[in-house]
Amino acid sequence: MRQSEVISGVVVEAGKGTPVAGAVVLYVPAGQEGTEYALTDGQGRFGLQVSGMPAAGDSLRVSMLGYATVTLALVAGDDEGGDAVGKRNTGESGETGAGRTGKDRFEGDGTVGSRSGVADWQDIRVELQPQALNIKEVVVRAPKVNLFGDTVEFNVQSFVEQQDKSISDVLKRMPGVEVREGGDIYYNGESIGNLYVEGMDLLGGRYSLLTRNLSAQDVKKVEIIEKHQPVKALKGITSGEKPAINLVLQDQARGKWVGSAALAGGVTSDPQALWDGNLFLMRVGRKWNSVNNIKTNNTGEDLSGDLRSMSLYDRSGSGGGDGFISVGTSEAPLGAARVRFNTSALANTSNTWKLRNDWKLNASASYVFDRLESSNSSETTYYFEDGERTVTEGEEAMTRQHNIEARVEAEANRDEYFFRNVLRAEGSFQDAIQTMTGEYPNTQKARLPYIFVSDDIRYIHRKGSRSLTLMSQNDFTHYDQRLTVLRDGDGNGSAAGLSGPQDNTSGGQAPSSDGGAGSTQRQLVGIADFNTNTYVSTDLRVARSLTLGLTGGFAASVRRLDTRLEGVGGTGASGSFRNDLTAAYIRPYVTPSLKYDSKSWEVRLSAPVSWAKYWGLDTDRFIYRASGSVKYMPGPRLSLTVSGSASNSGLDIRDFYSGYILRNYRYLTVGSQNTAQDESYSVSGRINFKDPVNMFYIDGTVGRSWNILQTSSTQDFLGDYIVTGTEYAPSRGESRYASLSSSIGIYGINGKVGVTLSYMDFSTTSILQDGVRTPYLSQTISLRPTFNGRLTRWMSLSYELGYSHYILSLPGTGTSESKDNFSHTLSLNLSPHRSLDLKLSAEHYYTMLTADQAMNTVLLDASVAWRLKGGVELSLTARNLLNQRTYAYSIFNALQQFSCEYRIRPLNILAGVYFTF
Repeated sequence: MRQSEVISGVVVEAGKGTPVAGAVVLYVPAGQEGTEYALTDGQGRFGLQVSGMPAAGDSLRVSMLGYATVTLALVAGDDEGGDAVGKRNTGESGETGAGRTGKDRFEGDGTVGSRSGVADWQDIRVELQPQALNIKEVVVRAPKVNLFGDTVEFNVQSFVEQQDKSISDVLKRMPGVEVREGGDIYYNGESIGNLYVEGMDLLGGRYSLLTRNLSAQDVKKVEIIEKHQPVKALKGITSGEKPAINLVLQDQARGKWVGSAALAGGVTSDPQALWDGNLFLMRVGRKWNSVNNIKTNNTGEDLSGDLRSMSLYDRSGSGGGDGFISVGTSEAPLGAARVRFNTSALANTSNTWKLRNDWKLNASASYVFDRLESSNSSETTYYFEDGERTVTEGEEAMTRQHNIEARVEAEANRDEYFFRNVLRAEGSFQDAIQTMTGEYPNTQKARLPYIFVSDDIRYIHRKGSRSLTLMSQNDFTHYDQRLTVLRDGDGNGSAAGLSGPQDNTSGGQAPSSDGGAGSTQRQLVGIADFNTNTYVSTDLRVARSLTLGLTGGFAASVRRLDTRLEGVGGTGASGSFRNDLTAAYIRPYVTPSLKYDSKSWEVRLSAPVSWAKYWGLDTDRFIYRASGSVKYMPGPRLSLTVSGSASNSGLDIRDFYSGYILRNYRYLTVGSQNTAQDESYSVSGRINFKDPVNMFYIDGTVGRSWNILQTSSTQDFLGDYIVTGTEYAPSRGESRYASLSSSIGIYGINGKVGVTLSYMDFSTTSILQDGVRTPYLSQTISLRPTFNGRLTRWMSLSYELGYSHYILSLPGTGTSESKDNFSHTLSLNLSPHRSLDLKLSAEHYYTMLTADQAMNTVLLDASVAWRLKGGVELSLTARNLLNQRTYAYSIFNALQQFSCEYRIRPLNILAGVYFTF
């Protein structure tokens, strides 16, 4: 089987030695037409990955407008160590033998070879002779897309439109690239692992801070590197798993401060004053790089997403998500600018210093303030085997949060070793107030502070074809949560019939209330949680395509839980409303692995096994997870992948408690003393096709999973409360899914057409509702075609249709509900003058609330922008021109249907100024 090879070198002008940029280097197999090529960069260098070792008769053809074409013969050396000898290969008119090779590995004029049969094809030097051209008129345009081996290069200025501001706007137009609402970037169905600027990771995975603010005019090229391996010491031993993006800046944006600023003010129809301000500063230099951002607004933009880590290689775990209390504002499935009634501010600075010997130091700090309000009225229908029940409620809520984060990273990324240490600290203070009307009138007040500290250290040492890795991840989180529920009217906080296991401490009788109007419940939650995962691993390249790996280490966790609930109860109610315990585990593990990579095949096998000792339930368990995948690549464009896994689960010490905890006015939760282990199995297949030069992409997946559960989720309706938990009761769950997405770029209109079709179903018998097993089946079909492009020189259009069909059924009961939802988004950009932009957009939503009730909502926006000299832009924007006040939607969630009419932002008018520098 022929192996993949890389041919690299430099192209210069004969006699001067100056680099020739943009030259085409084409690999031509003997007797064939060449299809694999590369372009030289600004320094005249090229790297061309070819699908096999060059053989006798193969050649390299180098051409450039204004120069004579050069053809070089590629002759592999013999196996006996003799020098390879070739001869000049001449052909079409204008070709010469002016190409000369450098270093003693190449012999013969215009010939490339190797010694001792080692064909690394490196450091080729090609000299091009200038040649006069007699042409009347030439219009030279850079190609939109280039392919260099595993790297796809997009010419940004070929995709940019007049109205684009940030590089994120341009990425959305590139075929194969998807920018989701949260800022995550996907390429051909795979999430981006890293985003670099000039080859440097400036923000440690928080790349939306950059893509949403960096001006499109400051970026020259977007390079997408497939199977990117960010660690130099692992190159040639293990390949990367995810693609990466590198932003190449314009020459004028390097080595100096660049940025943008925006300031806008306006009013709503309520009326309420509006503001929106943004200052972005960036400097990319040889020794010091800096990214800084200050934002504030009350126009609905969510700023916290700018600081979310999206890198596969940068751990993004933080506090705030592992507490029990759930009180705050609600959300609707619309864009943030439609539904957020906010006052927000963000300040961030990130600085990177390039030190000696490939070391770098990064320090960053950020602060976010967010005050948010929401309002809605809702109906929740609960489905039972013998009928259904509907609860009608209204909600007014407010949250206020201060969040501070600091991060320090030291890294050395060298061929012989890799070192990285990331120290991160985060603190958040959040309070919330929520007022409910309807069947359970009450007011809830919550304080939800936490602190989170983590330290991750990774060291890799390479010796030849072997690597040794030491990794240690450690974090600590502390929560101190408080919830007070003040019930109004006839609400009495009763949980008649509620009883539970005995308290974890002595004297575990439940407090009780008098059950009268105006009763109060108080929940206190204190959590201290420490986690560590430390391991040593080694990878050995035992053959050209085969790598064996072995990992051994341990994971451990200690969790302190202290909770106290007051005011819940009623006549005859008793049980445990206090938790005071410490739970822990230690889990040593070993993971053998195998990786096989060749031109046509990739194989991944992994079989981690471990033994865990638990404290809190005083038990131990054996845990395994086997997984594998096989990818077949018949050519550079098409790949077929089959994967599967089988595992059993460990025990979750977060469930090692037995007392009741109040999550909010409606839900109580209780822990589990179960020690049974669940089993999971899955199989999946994927087809992926890409033709970057012709901008055509297809990605399809199909899969199925099975869960054999030893426990069932419980949901019991007791008085005013729904009590959730688990108990030992074997059950099963299954899911199937399939999706197909495709996009194609259209050169003539500078746009693309795409479509995504998906199906998913989920069935389970794992819910016990009021002690009765209640199986259900949910099914979803969705379709999303998209289009964007320039219809004329002065007009561009984008359109997206969203369609979803939902079904919820309870087998054996005759209960079945279905609904259809449509959404249409149309945006029209008019540029009748190079300084003037007009934008009109419309959104239409059709939502089924019940079988015989549906709602149509239409939202219209308009804006006008006038560009002055010096990069200054004046704008006037109106959002929600029809002044719609509410949006209604309905969703299925397990054994319930939730229908809601949600308050949205009214007519907003903003006048602003924006400029780049």
